[in-house]
Amino acid sequence: MNVFTTGLQLITSEPISVFLMIFGIFFGIVFGCIPGLTATLGVVLLIPITYAMTSVQGMALLLGVYVGGISGGLITAALLNIPGTPSSIFTCWDAYPMAKGGRPGLALNIGVFSSLIGGLFSAIALICIAPQLAKVALMFGYWELFGLTLMAFCVVAVMTEGDTLRSSIGLVFGLILSCIGMDSLTGMQRLTFGRSELMGGLASTAIMMGLFAITEIMQQCKELGGHQEPIPTKGVSLRPPFQALKGNGHILAVGSLIGTFIGILPAVGQQTASLMTYNYARKTSKHPEAFGKGTPEGIIASETANNAVCGGALIPLITLGIPGDMTTAALIGGLMIHGLQPGPLLFSNHPETVGAIMLLFLVCNLIMYVMEIGLMKVFVKMIHIPKYFLFPFIILCCVMGVYALNNRSFDIWVLIVFGIIGYLLAQAKVPLSPVIMGYLMGATFERNFRRALIGSGGSFGELFLRPIAVVFVIAALLFVLAPFFLSWKKAHTQQPEAS
Repeated sequence: MNVFTTGLQLITSEPISVFLMIFGIFFGIVFGCIPGLTATLGVVLLIPITYAMTSVQGMALLLGVYVGGISGGLITAALLNIPGTPSSIFTCWDAYPMAKGGRPGLALNIGVFSSLIGGLFSAIALICIAPQLAKVALMFGYWELFGLTLMAFCVVAVMTEGDTLRSSIGLVFGLILSCIGMDSLTGMQRLTFGRSELMGGLASTAIMMGLFAITEIMQQCKELGGHQEPIPTKGVSLRPPFQALKGNGHILAVGSLIGTFIGILPAVGQQTASLMTYNYARKTSKHPEAFGKGTPEGIIASETANNAVCGGALIPLITLGIPGDMTTAALIGGLMIHGLQPGPLLFSNHPETVGAIMLLFLVCNLIMYVMEIGLMKVFVKMIHIPKYFLFPFIILCCVMGVYALNNRSFDIWVLIVFGIIGYLLAQAKVPLSPVIMGYLMGATFERNFRRALIGSGGSFGELFLRPIAVVFVIAALLFVLAPFFLSWKKAHTQQPEAS
């Protein structure tokens, strides 16, 4: 409560942060409802703007984009059968058939209200869990942090969308990128190739803008002429759809729990949470045959889970310095611009900022509900913006934002090069999230591992004297071995059936 009240005092002392939050939510919903423009992209684009703001003002803007962007994807999912964001892919399965069947307002009402419930539940979890987890994290030494990041890498490699091999390739590539620059322990240059611009490492904002914005634009350029007429909205009301929610309270509860838990796991993301909740709803439903044909249960399951991930993903970010999903990975840049290092020390050194983040996230979900329902007709019109107008504007924002951070043209070349690299990786079906996670967490992993070895005189024996570190390492091994065990079990179960 002390952290929470100090955060409230900080927000009230800077009332402009509330207006920035409202603008961020609007901007995020716009990005969410335009196919291809994700919440992550919206956050990355606005990070350079926060450089001239205070930390609270910057986080108010970025959190607004985060919450609005994740929820806004349901608009095109319901009206166009196209997920505005990847997290809304399972919303399409029931929201579009319901809208096409003459109930677009009901589909949107259910989706937005479910988003509200999932977001509020994860916000409460953030307020309750994060301070306690931070107290535990303060006891972590070098070996514990090494084990934690090792487990995070294994989770990313195994559970990211796509096969394990390609995810591992992306993770290794990200780790190599994190090595560029000056060695933090010895001061020696690594992978700089004699270029002074690389001595400080690669600019994280330029890399993220290249991998997300430029790559996405290159992928969508072949669809510039495509257009699909949306279903007109009617019957959208601020009143919650209680009749449709009747008897589905358990789906709201389970979706909130699954989404928050999945959010805490590094880089697993909204799609996994939505799929798990959707499958649960279908298996426990009295009418499983109705799924995919416009049942409210499917919309509730998908939207509750993907919005609950948001608060869950913020928990490891502010307590351990490990992002829970790709958007929170981008939020690290917004914190570090203001000299704030995510992790357990953030609670002790900047409790007012942590409290402000908790309160802002909670309020963001409430404003998102009112704004998305109240301005639904405005957001639907955003769908019609031609991409040949939109894409040049986004590229201009990327170039200006990257250049403004350090005032050097080298970062623009980094933006372009990583846009091309991201496109090639996407064509090879290598997911980009492991690349970003490897780059952002690589320095932490290496630094703690080397310091732990230096402190133990080069011996691994001290690791086994640290119970928490051992638990993390064992968990990492289990994550790696689990896919092999499941494939072996599947092969053995299919053998008797074949015989």
